[in-house]
Amino acid sequence: MTLEPSFDTPMANVTVKEMATAILPCSVKFIGKHQVVWTDQLSTLLTFEDRRIIDDERLSVERPFIKDWNLHIREVKHKDQGLYNCQINTNPVKIKTVYLRVQVPAKILNNASTDAIIAREGATVTIVCNASGIPPPTITWHRISRSDKVEDKKSESFCHGTNTIGSTGEILIIYNVSRHCGGIYECVASNDVPPAVNKLIRVNVEFPPEIYLPNSELGHDVGKETVLECSITANPQATAYWKRNGTELKTTSGKFRIEPYTDDGAQTMILSLRIMVIDKEDFGIYSCEASNKLGSAAEQMTFYELSERRRQLFGTTTVTTTPRMTTAVTVRRVETLPPKHHHLVYPDPHASSNVVKDKHQTYGQHNGKKTDFSNSRSDSGCSDVAPVGIHYVIATVVCLVLHTVSLRGSHYSPPQHS
Repeated sequence: MTLEPSFDTPMANVTVKEMATAILPCSVKFIGKHQVVWTDQLSTLLTFEDRRIIDDERLSVERPFIKDWNLHIREVKHKDQGLYNCQINTNPVKIKTVYLRVQVPAKILNNASTDAIIAREGATVTIVCNASGIPPPTITWHRISRSDKVEDKKSESFCHGTNTIGSTGEILIIYNVSRHCGGIYECVASNDVPPAVNKLIRVNVEFPPEIYLPNSELGHDVGKETVLECSITANPQATAYWKRNGTELKTTSGKFRIEPYTDDGAQTMILSLRIMVIDKEDFGIYSCEASNKLGSAAEQMTFYELSERRRQLFGTTTVTTTPRMTTAVTVRRVETLPPKHHHLVYPDPHASSNVVKDKHQTYGQHNGKKTDFSNSRSDSGCSDVAPVGIHYVIATVVCLVLHTVSLRGSHYSPPQHS
């Protein structure tokens, strides 16, 4: 009794990644004197027994075991996808069908995607990332952090008003884009066929300059050295300079040194002005100005002489009583004492005076006469002065001087001339 040839299974499915080797299985039992051939979905004869018939060197029949007639397709392409038939020349012909599915990894189409985009602040930005693959890939968007180190790269949150559209999210739209939305965006295309692919797209948001001065006023003394600084934020980078009283400052004289350096990436620049030795004419109004193709900006500050400002605030007070006598009082030092010990003595500069102090009383010798000043504040009518800080001390001193001068005037007799 002769057994009929038969296949191990009537059909099979094979899935393979593009450019790999596809192995289409065909195992025949009881082959006897029968023959095996392979045909494609168009009934084109590919092999006869273990020999290749078609002119395609990628195809071959491999027989790891005596019953195996496996068809190998090397560097398989998507166009190779379809039905293949393993046939035995029985009557009727026996056929095993193998369906070959070829998967294609995702690939970004650079000619149909955005490379880089430049937009003005407030505009709507549209970024496109087209990709192909089988099955169709899905696009995922990320915003890359500003870290220079690749290992520290992290995804930042999107700006408000950022949306993805399209069936697979291939379009990213940013409405009312701001300077904070600029940077590098990454689209990742994946269809579960490794590897996933990505593309980096730079978004450059331009805006006019903005200037920040840390101080609106700054004081210094003559002969010292100082540095003025202003912070300029702009994109594209602005042309910046310092002016004094409306005249642009140059570094050629060696008097000034102007140095720019960047901060927070390329958008922010610090412009420093170093004044080597301050002269009187260096004081005045300084302005930091910047401009780019989108606009300009300027901020001013006052640079004043510190010692002059001190004289204005704590200057010399002059009191005139009569044409005959002028007394100038300059406050140099103030000692804080308990109220009952806070007594002041003002001796006559034209008389020999000895000041005597005890625990509760202060008096002096004026032209040989003992004068008690302990109660001079109340007797002089100065008790109405409010005891508030340095102003209280100055007012009390001036009041007592006036009272002392009036006392001297009452005892003063002009010299007699013979």
